[in-house]
Amino acid sequence: MKASLNNLHHQDIDWLRELDFYREEIATLVSRLEEVASKNTGKEVVAQVEHFQNEFIMLREQLDILHHDIKTRENEVEAVAKERPEHIDEHFKTVKNKTLGRMKDFTGGFADTRFEFNKFLAKTF
Repeated sequence: MKASLNNLHHQDIDWLRELDFYREEIATLVSRLEEVASKNTGKEVVAQVEHFQNEFIMLREQLDILHHDIKTRENEVEAVAKERPEHIDEHFKTVKNKTLGRMKDFTGGFADTRFEFNKFLAKTF
């Protein structure tokens, strides 16, 4: 697929905003998990709390890696745009969009984890 620098730039910005949203969501989920942990000391609950702590750590790591990779690509796009400002809307850049698949995987994993966590909260409260 060929894309313009302008399209790539807007895609990167959209993804970065989406990742900011997920970063805030993870922080909210962690806060809710801490609340559950402070009110429940049973072995089953403690085990589930540890499980979700690990899940949220892994989600944050994936998010950080995606954020870094997208920022790197955005910096490359900006550099090319500075070199060729008259060509930013031309569809000349060949793109193999692995990042799109990685974003879909991340958002799917996040949704699954949030669903599982909400089921846990429903049982706990």
